[in-house]
Amino acid sequence: MRLSQASDFALRILMATGQSDSPQTVDRLSKELGLAKSHVMKIVAQLARSGYLATTRGRGGGIRLGRAPDAIRLGDVVRLIEPDLGVVACLKPEATVCAFLPRCALKGAMARASEAFLDNLNTETLATILAGTQRTALPG
Repeated sequence: MRLSQASDFALRILMATGQSDSPQTVDRLSKELGLAKSHVMKIVAQLARSGYLATTRGRGGGIRLGRAPDAIRLGDVVRLIEPDLGVVACLKPEATVCAFLPRCALKGAMARASEAFLDNLNTETLATILAGTQRTALPG
């Protein structure tokens, strides 16, 4: 199974935000994580809409975690960012042509595998990841 870059970016944004006591900015996250500012803005907005991040405008504002790190399960974040985890074409929302549909055991097996993957990710929280992660020195 392979996740999109958006899931990777979202998890890294949460990690960077969770490791800082001070509010983060899109510019700082972009530089620190080596991501395009436009990607960071889009993902921060999506995470904020779902309550994973809290954003405040103006002086003293910025980006902070919207929930405690132990309340952020990795599988839930991936589900948010990856609404289509179709590992095979017949699991994707768009119509597909397949000689075995509508009666195919592969579709069910792949759906169960995707669910098991996300369920396994949900055994980890941002808190457990942060506890095992050492942050390198930040640039200037």
